[in-house]
Amino acid sequence: MTVEDIARRIDGLDLWSALSPYHWAIKPRGTALPYFCVIMKGDGAPVKARLLMLEGWQTFHDFIRVQLDGNYGFCSSPAEFPHYELIVASNGEPAKLFRYDTGYVPVEAAEAQRTFCEKMLWEVFGVMMRVESDRTLPLRFATEKAMFARVEGADGNWRDEPMAIPDVRPHVERIAFDKADLKQVKDLPFTSGESIEVDFRILPGVVTREDRPRLCYVLAVVDGTTGNVLVWDRLSVARESGLRGLWESMPSRFLRHLIRLGHVPGEVKVVSGRVFRMLRPICMDVSFRLSLHNSLPRLEAAIKS
Repeated sequence: MTVEDIARRIDGLDLWSALSPYHWAIKPRGTALPYFCVIMKGDGAPVKARLLMLEGWQTFHDFIRVQLDGNYGFCSSPAEFPHYELIVASNGEPAKLFRYDTGYVPVEAAEAQRTFCEKMLWEVFGVMMRVESDRTLPLRFATEKAMFARVEGADGNWRDEPMAIPDVRPHVERIAFDKADLKQVKDLPFTSGESIEVDFRILPGVVTREDRPRLCYVLAVVDGTTGNVLVWDRLSVARESGLRGLWESMPSRFLRHLIRLGHVPGEVKVVSGRVFRMLRPICMDVSFRLSLHNSLPRLEAAIKS
C-alpha cells in the first residue's frame, strides 16, 4: 500500500487527539537508529495532523526537552529535527510525506524514502488500531524504563518489544571569543542611555539558492528607541559544524558587529531565553545590561518586514 493509502486508513481511525500525548518506537530491520512516533495536531486549516517519525534517541530526547523548555539546546522548531513527517490535510487532499534535516528546507520524500516509510507507517497504523481497544498499549513497558516498540526481526516479522530508554546525554555549549575582538569591544565608548534589541532565529520565507536549499537564519539588531535596523546578518548551517556551530559562533559575530557600530550600548534587550544564554558570557567582560523580555515589538516589526 502507498503512503497515501495508509494515511487514509490512519486518518479514518480519528485517534489524533487520543494518541497525541503518547510516543512509541518503530525499528525496521537493518536500520541503526529507531524512529519515534509523535503526533502533533494541526490548527484545522490546512493541516489536520502531523505524524513525526523522529530519527534516533538523541533527536527524540532533544525534541521532548524542547517541548518542556522552548529554550533548551539549539533547536527552536520541529523543522530542525531530523525526521520523516506525514502531513494530513483537513480538506481531504492526499497526505504528503516529507523529509526534514537540520538546517535544510524540508523536501517531499524520494521514492526510496517513501518505500522505507510505507513499512513503518503500516506498523503505525497497526499500533493505532490496537489502541482503539487498549488505550494503555503505548505505556505497556513504562514500569521497565522502556518504550513500547515495534521491531522487525531478521525473519521479517514484526514484534512488540520493550526498548530500553538510555540516559540523556548532558547538553554542553562551548562559547568562545576572539581575544582581539573582545579587547577591541572593551575599548569602545560606552553609551549608557542607548538600548538595542537583538534576536537570532530562522528567517521565514528565505532560503539559499542551491540544489538542496538551506534555511536562512538572521542575527538582527535594531535601535531600541527608533526601531531602525542596525545589523541584519543572514547565514545558514554549515555542513561541517551544523546547527551547534551556528549558535555557538553567534556571540562572536555579535561582538564583531559591536566593533562595526563603534560603541557599546547601555542595554541589550532580547526576547529569547536561548539568545540570552548565549550572550550572557560576554557580560563577564563587557558591562552592558542584558535583559530578557516577553515581547519586543520594534524587533518583531523589523524581522517581519
